[in-house]
Amino acid sequence: MSLTLLTGANRLAERLDCIKAGDKRERETLIEEYMPFIIKAVSSRTNRYIEKENSEEFIIGLEAFDEAIDKYNPNKGGFLNFATMVINSRITDYYRKNRMQSNVTLMSQLSDVECGSLMEDSSVNDCLETMELQIELKEFKKGLENFGITFDELVEESPKHCDTRLRALQIAHYICRNEQLKEQLMHSKRLPNSDLIRELNISRKLLNRSRKFIIAAVVILNSQLEVIKNYIYGMEGGGPYDL
Repeated sequence: MSLTLLTGANRLAERLDCIKAGDKRERETLIEEYMPFIIKAVSSRTNRYIEKENSEEFIIGLEAFDEAIDKYNPNKGGFLNFATMVINSRITDYYRKNRMQSNVTLMSQLSDVECGSLMEDSSVNDCLETMELQIELKEFKKGLENFGITFDELVEESPKHCDTRLRALQIAHYICRNEQLKEQLMHSKRLPNSDLIRELNISRKLLNRSRKFIIAAVVILNSQLEVIKNYIYGMEGGGPYDL
């Protein structure tokens, strides 16, 4: 890391400390300065450019950035990576809520038989989420098939240890943020092992053992599979999120 970047990171950490100590003016200043970052993060998550005016997603991103300031733990990585994760999560929640509301009318048209036993033990929202998950799982299965991976293989070969899974998810996030690596994976259908080993200082053994899990995570993170993405975010909860 260059001296300039290091100094910038230290300065940001100092400002966050001041804000947590109660400096409201510094909070407002920081949020204003990082407005372009918030817009970029929201635009990346929604796959379209977001304007500040008349955008519900921008408001959610703004509130999520403010939330990230309060919840940030400097012992678990960089603040901006954490803020991006919080923004993504809150927008995902917003989209899920909107989809569920828009599906209530459709749900009311389903017979008890169509909803089956789900309605016996679950709320309408639980039923909707289950149906949504089933739809997403079919899409996810198609995405895996493009890489020659089956559900059974993914379950069998996924990392069993929590730390290994979190590390594999970090690698998947890194690939998704790097357009060149992501394009290389999508084109060749293979992990860019040499680049990842060189750039992340990780072992080939880790990549080989977690290959299918990493690819599956990239497929999810690079998709609109919002319910399944929430499982990913839940899996990362409380764990490291920065490489």
